[in-house]
Amino acid sequence: MLSPQFWLIHNRLRAFFVFNLVVLLAFFLGYSTLVSAKNFTMGEVVFAAFPVGNIKDDAFIVGKVKSQQDNGDYVVSLVDYVEGHEYASSCVPMAKTEDPVATAQGYEKGWEMWQDTTKLDVENLDYLVPKENVLELGYGKQYFVERNNLYIVFGRWKSDAPVMTLDRIERAQRESQAIGLEALVPVFDLVKYHRKVFYDSNNRPLYAFERIRPAIDMLQATQQILSQHPKLAKLWQAKQRNLEQI
Repeated sequence: MLSPQFWLIHNRLRAFFVFNLVVLLAFFLGYSTLVSAKNFTMGEVVFAAFPVGNIKDDAFIVGKVKSQQDNGDYVVSLVDYVEGHEYASSCVPMAKTEDPVATAQGYEKGWEMWQDTTKLDVENLDYLVPKENVLELGYGKQYFVERNNLYIVFGRWKSDAPVMTLDRIERAQRESQAIGLEALVPVFDLVKYHRKVFYDSNNRPLYAFERIRPAIDMLQATQQILSQHPKLAKLWQAKQRNLEQI
């Protein structure tokens, strides 16, 4: 039987590594490069995507194109969206009004700023979206489903699920490369190192004496990443860590 001291060390080491790896995930991933395949026409239903480093907080809206601005940005009429995101940080939600002053300034019915940008109004809201965030509907849906599937793998590792095998993690690495998220590959490398510290290839929990060698390998891999990214290392080693900046 494993001692209480063993599990105390296990939990502390695991909590430390999970926290570090979540930070590394955000650092490596950043904002993904989206592929806007074409120009969109009036009335076309499009997918407006707002990916973030922490994939579970991805946001998107689906809407119909109403017009295109001189700089290429699109005005879309809202059809559907993910509730709970601060959309104003990515683009400009504008509520339709009958304000004659606004109408005289060139807006269709007049616009005013929408205040609660975590809950949107499908019937009465237009959206000014940067052109680089507007995607073909089918491509956008599939791309974000695949991103979410990869985060599920990462999340299952965070929950310490023994079913998260090395084979599944390696498959997630291949899937990451297939959709242009190569930055996830080194993150999943660290996930594999961490799993090897606690489980063998048959998912058997390792005894304390068995964990020393794989733990050293894991820490060396982490140190190598920090040495390759001096800015990340400096931020991480600061006495008062600014996690938002990291």
